[in-house]
Formats: sequence, C-alpha cells, structure tokens
Amino acid sequence: MELTPHVMLVAVFGIIAASCQTDIQSGIDSANDLLYRKQYVASERLYRKLLKRLDNLGGLDDEEEAQRLLVLDRLGNLNALYLHDYDQAITYYQTLGRQYSKTDEAFAALATIADIHHHKLGDLPAAIAAYRELVGAFPMRTEIRRAQLQIANAYFQLKNYEQARAEAEQLINRWPKCQEAAEARFQIANSYYVQARYAEAIATYERLLEENLDPSLAALVLFELGNCFQELDQADRALAYYYACLKDHPDPILVQDRIRRVRTRLRNTRPLPEIQLPEYLRDRLATSARNQRPPAVEEVTGVVSESVFAPTKAKKRNPTMRATPGPDSTSAPDSDPAPVKPKTGDASTPAPDSAPAPSSESEEEPSSP
Repeated sequence: MELTPHVMLVAVFGIIAASCQTDIQSGIDSANDLLYRKQYVASERLYRKLLKRLDNLGGLDDEEEAQRLLVLDRLGNLNALYLHDYDQAITYYQTLGRQYSKTDEAFAALATIADIHHHKLGDLPAAIAAYRELVGAFPMRTEIRRAQLQIANAYFQLKNYEQARAEAEQLINRWPKCQEAAEARFQIANSYYVQARYAEAIATYERLLEENLDPSLAALVLFELGNCFQELDQADRALAYYYACLKDHPDPILVQDRIRRVRTRLRNTRPLPEIQLPEYLRDRLATSARNQRPPAVEEVTGVVSESVFAPTKAKKRNPTMRATPGPDSTSAPDSDPAPVKPKTGDASTPAPDSAPAPSSESEEEPSSP
C-alpha cells in the first residue's frame, strides 16, 4: 500500500515525539545520577534545562506531564534541601501546586512552602497564609490537623494569644480525639501561663491530664504545673510536680536543675510543710519512689488546710514566649549541676534525689479554681 503524504507526516511526528520523550527521560536519569553523587548544582542546572524543554513542547501528553511534575518536584527539593535557595524553591513549589493541584506532590509542595516561611525565613504572617491555603486546598486529608496546629503555634509566636487560642479551639472542635487536639489544649494552657493567668493555666493543664496522654506530653504538662506553682510561691507543691515528671521528661537535666533550685530555696526559707496532692500525682510519685533508691532528703507528705489550687497572690514577672511542645525558658542554676546521663532506650533517667513518697493517708481531692 502506498503511503500518502499525510500518513508519512503523522509517522514522522510520532517518531520525533517518541525521541523527545526518550531524550527527556534520559536527561532525568542523568540529573538523578548527579543528585545521587551529591553534585547538586549540576543536577539543578540539568533539571532546569529539562523543564524548559518540556515547557517549549506545549500540548504535553500524560507521560510528559508526569515528567514535568517530577522535574518541578525535584527542583523544589533541590533548592530547599541542598542549595538553601528558599525563594527559588517556593517559586517551583507554587508552580507545581497551581498546575497539579490535586496530586500528592502538590500537597507536599504547599506544606513545604508553609514550613519554609515558618522555620527557615521566619515570616510568620506568610507561614499562616500558606498553612491556611493548605488546609483549604486539602480539607479531607488528615495531615491538615498538623497544619491547623501550626497556625495556632505561629499566632503564639506572634504573641497574639487570643487568636492562638481561637485557632487551637478550632482544631479541638473538629478533631477532638486526635493527638494534635491534645497538643492544642497544651498550647492553650501555655498561652495562659505566659500571660500570668496561672489559675486558668492550672485548670487547663489539669483537664488535659484527665486524657490518655503520651508519657512525654504528660511529663511536659506536669512540668508546667510545677512552673505555675513556682510562680504562685508554692515551691513545695512545685517540687512534687517536678519529681513526678522527671522520669518521662524529654529534658531530665532541666528538671533536675529546677528540683535543685527549689530545694535550695526551701532549705533557705523554712522547713518543708506538709501539703495535699492530687491523687494522680500521689500515685505517680509512689510508683517513682518504688523504682528508685530511698530518699535522702525530706519527704513531701501530708496535707494542708487550703485547696491545692487555692488562689495565692503571685509576684508578677515578664513572661517569655513559649511554643509547642511547651513553655521552657530558664536561667542558669546557681551552681553547676552534677553530670547526668540522659535516658536511653527503656532505662529510666537517674534523678539527683529520689521522688518524695506521697502520704498514705486518705485525702480529699483538691478542688479546681
């Protein structure tokens, strides 16, 4: 059969297109090899050439669109992770998110843009806008819970505590049982703390402890309760909370420093009084005491007449900015702390002194403010 000029032209274009696709894929393979060999500048340059060639083709088929998506993703990652050209990375990620808006790569690109603004460029308003765009573009994905929490964190860092609480409440109302909801409640309590609203902070921390928290988060909550009681000039009660959080706290040396400072303060002021502790705290201290050596210092036991959370006139201080996982600013201790080996594996961290044994007497549950 004799081929007509039209059929021959179609065949030529098909061969050219197949050749172009082969050339593009070969170029991608070469760029990947350069990336693997850590030649980041050369790899980025080759990816840019491939992107320009694909853009010049126009009317891309499915395979070419997949290649272009991959090239944009690699260009964004190269500039963000290796070349640290964050503005250029954002440009590529924005192009990817706009032109391939329903893909997993688009979700990752928008999330990375928000993180770059938040953690690399320190542009909190831009980070909030980017997180909101991510939440709006992918409302059904579970990962946006973390993005909503980051919005609350960013407002916290901006010291807009009312808006931070509002954003955290929005997360809690939509996903009340998730891990991010517990962290949002923790953030709300932290915002009260840095505003010196200690009664509200204590009440929020206490409600959070009623949930089935991860041990490390529970330890952070107990530590912040200790800080609250420190601010309320209830050093003896603060000491009990510091002992209770020591085993699971991610920074045991920090907790030990607080314990040492509080005990020094108590010895220099008055004998340690008997105090009433919540049942959950007595149980935690009893468990800790069974797993440690006998106490070498005075024990925190007994009761007092006032409620655990009775309001006490506190000395005002300038609160420091705190962000999730929790407020954690402290000055250097009065004396150099003894070296402590942080916990590894399942082994518990040694304390500078044993946790005080709780009273075995039956005590009433303290009332909340």
